[in-house]
Amino acid sequence: MILGDLGMRVFGHLPFINGVQYRSQVPLRELSRMTSQRRHELSAHAVSALIAVVLVLTVALFVAACGSGAAPQATKTLTFSSGYFNAKNFVDPRVGSNRWLPLTPGTQWVRDGTTLVGNRAVPHKVLSTVTDVIRVINGVKTVAVFDHSVDSGQVVQQSLDYFAQDTKGNIWDFGAATEQYEAGRFVTVDEAWIAGVDGAKPGILMPANPTANTPPWAIAQPPGEDGDAAAFQRMQPRECVPFGCFDNVLVVEEGKKTALNNEYKYYALGVGQIRNEPLGASRHQDIETLVNFTRLSPAGLAEASKEAIRIDAEAARLLPKIFGKGKATRG
Repeated sequence: MILGDLGMRVFGHLPFINGVQYRSQVPLRELSRMTSQRRHELSAHAVSALIAVVLVLTVALFVAACGSGAAPQATKTLTFSSGYFNAKNFVDPRVGSNRWLPLTPGTQWVRDGTTLVGNRAVPHKVLSTVTDVIRVINGVKTVAVFDHSVDSGQVVQQSLDYFAQDTKGNIWDFGAATEQYEAGRFVTVDEAWIAGVDGAKPGILMPANPTANTPPWAIAQPPGEDGDAAAFQRMQPRECVPFGCFDNVLVVEEGKKTALNNEYKYYALGVGQIRNEPLGASRHQDIETLVNFTRLSPAGLAEASKEAIRIDAEAARLLPKIFGKGKATRG
């Protein structure tokens, strides 16, 4: 597949400060007619008024400084909702009925952008494909989503994510395996986990109908990690990416439970993720925008599924404790 170059646009946000000016003036003609006692009274009142103004301005400046980062603010503690897990409450995920993340086999997203390598931003491309490969995890059918990541023209990662769907339409995350490459050559398999092994827990990746009233949710809990989480951020009236413009776009904040501000992900109805915007906790500052969205031919789907089975088998060979029980097959 040959894709055109992505023209990146950077939008800046400039802060603005509102100033308040206080002035008090007494006509000189009035002062000239005042008695000495009245003048003394006025002077006392003026001093009191001046002190009050100074106090008001001091408080205002302190509040402004706190808001600008000059003083630390209290950190809001989030509580994350965990979905109720019962293997009987799941369906075949390939029905693809979640409006925000349809898992129909053959669906492919291509996102272009940049990522940081050291301190340098380099071209970054991710091809995400829903295969028809099934692995049963904790008694639940999961479908493998295959990601192929390329930086500066070289493969850096190939990974599988195992997603499931419950009867309410929520998409769950049940595991992952990532092949790491250096200079285009395979190095190892890491970031590997399966729900139910070594205390790993599944979680909801995408609720069926997220709204402003949806509490922050736990995505998954790989062993030995803080756990991934997400929260509804806003509904974007319109969002444009190289592939096209979309209305009523869902924006989700996603990261770790201890650092949720890793990235914003933008989702379009019936399409899925169309944009990735890095936040303060993002280490690689990945920027991704959708440049192509398609449904693969049967031959293309077969090729992607074959690669998914290969990665699953390699993970089972190198990490039998995690992936040795069961295997992935085309459904």
